[in-house]
Amino acid sequence: MRCRVYRNLDRPFTFLGVKGRYIPVALVGLLGIVVMAVVLGAALGTFAGLASAVVLIVGGYLGLLELQQKFGEKGLSRFLAGRRLPKFILVRSKVWNR
Repeated sequence: MRCRVYRNLDRPFTFLGVKGRYIPVALVGLLGIVVMAVVLGAALGTFAGLASAVVLIVGGYLGLLELQQKFGEKGLSRFLAGRRLPKFILVRSKVWNR
């Protein structure tokens, strides 16, 4: 059986509107939402857990799309890498003490 595959290397991989580099962020966020929904469901009841999961999933998805538009395809990686750099460089003297 032959199947045609259409690929475009100029565009990033997208899944439900989430672009390539944001997919791991979305998966981690979804895992966190599921854990929070289970905890809230155990504490408040099943319906409260389901309702909170729906609200958190929709809010997380919309927030992720907002981040994606704000930073672009590679911008979030650059932003996070820039946050790890120190604000100053420490310069030490080359004087050797004997």
